Order: sequence, then structure tokens, then C-alpha cells
Amino acid sequence: MATQFHVAFSSTISGAGVIAGGPYYCTQGRWFALWFYLSQCTNPSFWVTKPRAAKLVAHARRFAHRQEIDHLDNLRDDKVYIFSGTEDKSVRPSVVAQTKSFYQLAGVATENIQFIDRIQAGHAMITAGYGSACEKTTPPFINNCDYDQAGAILRHIYGKLNPRHRSPMGSGGIIEFSQATFIRNPKSHSLSEIGYAYVPKSCGEGELCRIHVVFHGCQQTTSMLGDRFYMHAGYNEWAATNNIIVLYPQLVLARWTNPNGCWDWWGYDSADYYSKVGPQMVAVMAMIKHLAGTN
Repeated sequence: MATQFHVAFSSTISGAGVIAGGPYYCTQGRWFALWFYLSQCTNPSFWVTKPRAAKLVAHARRFAHRQEIDHLDNLRDDKVYIFSGTEDKSVRPSVVAQTKSFYQLAGVATENIQFIDRIQAGHAMITAGYGSACEKTTPPFINNCDYDQAGAILRHIYGKLNPRHRSPMGSGGIIEFSQATFIRNPKSHSLSEIGYAYVPKSCGEGELCRIHVVFHGCQQTTSMLGDRFYMHAGYNEWAATNNIIVLYPQLVLARWTNPNGCWDWWGYDSADYYSKVGPQMVAVMAMIKHLAGTN
């Protein structure tokens, strides 16, 4: 979802941190043989080939020509962090490597791409001191790998930062907000009624601040993890000392269409999921504009 949102809104979004994610438009919107295309984008095998970045870039250029997404030229000077754990059996490293290829073929400068694929991590957000054993792929899908991934992402995208705060709350706080403000009947689009944001004290007092969006992974909704993701993923500590508001939009489980609480990167909610008019895409961009005071 991070890649999808970045590519679609590249005139607004300046970079992306992609953790164990496949390339943009990976399933190519193909509801027929969906099992095949989901497998291609997660766990390819002898029978299922990995996605082809060149073909997906061609799709993206076509969407941009139709103005369904922003022009790919906007990506050229963006910073992209991409991670794949060596023990990840959920989204194979060969798939994540195609995400790197997608960005390269889309025009992102090689020096602007940081590709980390040597850490013995399972399928998870990884941290410097919180969560399960590094190699595991188990709830809460936050693993202690003695590696500050949130900090690595933020430093790569934004450049040199002040040292992080020692506490996840820092001098700021978590605010709850109604996601129904940004999309009618959010649960019909697998969105929770409530979203969250970490707001440093400086931002609340009117200082100019950046906005960083963090999409939780599958099975990481607050209904499953409580506050563990938005309190312990590692972003707030850096945000507290660097004037960064962290937006944590939230999904809910949908019994039939989205039982694992995943963001819509294959079309379960809308045929326009990959574009600027996809319902989840529209809702999150509206949240950003509200925080920025531009809506």
C-alpha cells in the first residue's frame, strides 16, 4: 500500500518506506485467477512466476497518461527505502526485489534507493528492541532485530535528523480521530471508525511540521493488536524530536472480503484501488490534507 499510495500521489508524496511489499499494481487488477496473481505477488513458486517490473511500469505509465495517477516523472528525485527479510516466507525476497526494479525503471535515481535484504527477519516491522524474535513470522508482526527500521526509513527520506526521544510518547501524544469524517460509511470500505496520529508538542503549538503516513500491515489493526503497532513500531520517538506528525490510518477486519485486515492492493474494495480515486486512497489523502490545513 505504501508503494501504491506513493506512485499514485507522487506529486504530493516525497518518498516511501516499503517493508516486505511487492511492486505497484502487482496483481494487475485481475480478478480472474486471483489466486495465481496474489501468489505471484507474495509467494511465487515453480508454477507461479514472480511479477515483472517492466510490465508494471508500462501499466503505470498508461494510468498516468489517463490521469488516473500522477506522472511518473515526479518520482525521479524521491527517496525510497525497501526492505526484505531473509526469513520472510510470506512475501518472498524475489518479489520485493521487483519493487526495487519497478522504482528504477520508473526513473528513481539509483542513489535514492536504499535496499536492505541481508537481515535474518521474518515477515514483520522490525525494531531495535521490541517484539518477537527477529526470524519469526507471528503476531504482532513486530520483531526485535536490533535494527531501528523506523529511524532508517525516516533518515533516508528526510535526511539528517535530531536524535530520537527515549519514549514512544516523547513530548507529544496520540490523538484519536473519526475516519468517517473523510469517507462515508468507512466500514463498507474496510476502514475503522477511528484512526490515530502522533502529534509532537511542537506541531500542536503551531510549528511547521512534516507528515509521515504509516500503513499498518495485515493482521495489525487495533482490533487485533490494540495500541502495540502505533506505540511500538518506532516512529514516534523520531517524530517527537524532528517536527513530524505520524498518521496511522486504520482498517477493520471484514469477514468475507478482507479477513486479515489488509490494505486494498489487489481490488477487494474497488476496481479503482490502484488510482487516485480508490476509496481508501481518497480517504487517506483527505486525512493528510486535513492535517496540512489544505482541505
